[in-house]
Amino acid sequence: MAVIVSEMIDSAASGIIYTQDAQNKAGNSLVIHSTLGQGSILVDGEVSPDIIWVSKKEPHDIVRVRTGLKQKKMILAPEGTTRVVLNEEEKQRLSIDQASVLILTRWGRTIEKYFQTAQDIEWCLDNSRQLLVLQSRPLKLEKIETKPQKVIKKDIKNSVLISEGVPACSGVGTGAVHKIEQYSDLNDIPKGAVLVAKTASSQYVTVLDRIKAVVTDTGAYASHFSSVAREFNVPALVNTGNAFEKLVDKSIVTVDAGNQVVYAGAVVSLAETSGKQRDLLQDSSFMLKLRYAINFISKLKLVDPQSRLFVPEECRSLHDIIRFSHEKAVKEMFGIGSRKGGRRKGAKKLISNIPMLFYILDVGDGTTKDNLSSREIRAEDIVSTPMRAVLKGLSHPGIPWSQFSHFDWEEYDKIVMAGGIISADAAQFGSYAVLSKEYLNINLRFGYHFVILDTICSDVSDDNYILFRFSGGGGSPVGKSLRANFIREILTRLGFMVEIKSDLVDAEYKHGSLKTMQATLDIIGRLLGATRLMDMYLKESLDLENLVEDFMQERYDFSNLQR
Repeated sequence: MAVIVSEMIDSAASGIIYTQDAQNKAGNSLVIHSTLGQGSILVDGEVSPDIIWVSKKEPHDIVRVRTGLKQKKMILAPEGTTRVVLNEEEKQRLSIDQASVLILTRWGRTIEKYFQTAQDIEWCLDNSRQLLVLQSRPLKLEKIETKPQKVIKKDIKNSVLISEGVPACSGVGTGAVHKIEQYSDLNDIPKGAVLVAKTASSQYVTVLDRIKAVVTDTGAYASHFSSVAREFNVPALVNTGNAFEKLVDKSIVTVDAGNQVVYAGAVVSLAETSGKQRDLLQDSSFMLKLRYAINFISKLKLVDPQSRLFVPEECRSLHDIIRFSHEKAVKEMFGIGSRKGGRRKGAKKLISNIPMLFYILDVGDGTTKDNLSSREIRAEDIVSTPMRAVLKGLSHPGIPWSQFSHFDWEEYDKIVMAGGIISADAAQFGSYAVLSKEYLNINLRFGYHFVILDTICSDVSDDNYILFRFSGGGGSPVGKSLRANFIREILTRLGFMVEIKSDLVDAEYKHGSLKTMQATLDIIGRLLGATRLMDMYLKESLDLENLVEDFMQERYDFSNLQR
């Protein structure tokens, strides 16, 4: 299998050229989108680019310029990329000079002539001021199925709420405003709503079948989200600057994306001219490709680990690869430590002041070398940065590990296992941590609920993330649901994007500095310790907001709630 190595350019500016103005096909302009630094944040809709319209005819006069809302840029760091906030001068000035504009225009015309069709070209300007073309592909122009437009703006009596922006996809949509601040809010968006957000995130494509239109503060015609919106013919107006602030949640609005206008209330005359949205499950090229790709993704052939065909050569899908890898990894985890001879490399029992059955598997410089021949490991032997942070939180003196007299899990385990059928130290009942110096994956068992924590905690902020999942419990459905909401509120305050379904909490945190990551993992450790039996005594009559405030003020003993 080949390994492809491609140089990443350290870009002073970057962007996209459309050799035909997609919003004015009858015109004769080429359009350059440009932003400071690396171009991925433009494609992801995190910033609004500078847009320069240039005449395709010699001498290529600049027809129009629009300075985008650029609050940040992505730059190369020693071990990856990172985002930095722009100063006021950088925010105001164009990200590309006139000489570069003219060079890119001539290049765009040359490439278009060579391929004999309009082109979508990615480019960058490196820090030595050298321009480079990164790739070129045919430009997919918007196809809108609409009735002839007969409505004139001046005939519309509704007040205008927004009168600027970039039409990512033309068309008209009417519905109630639904503002999105967290990705978890997408679960609550009602059918027929108008989605309003600060950024044009690609995450919004998951609800395109439910919404009538999209309006965002930032974004670009060239972003990934805009491309998908056009594919599904969902009206989208991006780069409005302040729609999130101006539009009132739950109010009825009409979005005329093609004319860059948002009206108060329903404009029936406009709605009658709008095109029909495509059936996401039938009509899109995305679904056609997905049906083909799914054969190589989800089909499972390797179902019997005892079969002679349970070998890497028989893997035919990603599902097969994951199934094979998981089976072999679990076998190694439980089997390596019991091999005769050699050093013990398998999972080791953690000895700490936390009353939990915990096993540690070091996959790379996560522990000291002092315990190679032992089946046990001490907490002080762990050097994994994320694991030390989590253990610090779990060991916080404010966590009442021994004060829950209403249900003693330790005594319960002793009674159940007293028959000698299985040891109380059996690996099947333990929690597991797979760790290295900067990586940690924990599977925690707390009574009847489970926690999965996966994280990278390093000096490179762009590599850092925390994935958190919490589910289950031994309490009532109400108690489990209230605990899930309590956890959601804490994680939201910590900066996580949180999604909750019943007693299942999924959360994600990205790009924190090393210091922030350590502090956050410490608090997560405290959260896990403080909430382990909370579902047993939470009731609807309790003020959840006050409990959240207590936790944020470092009060972690909630045992008095049961009285």
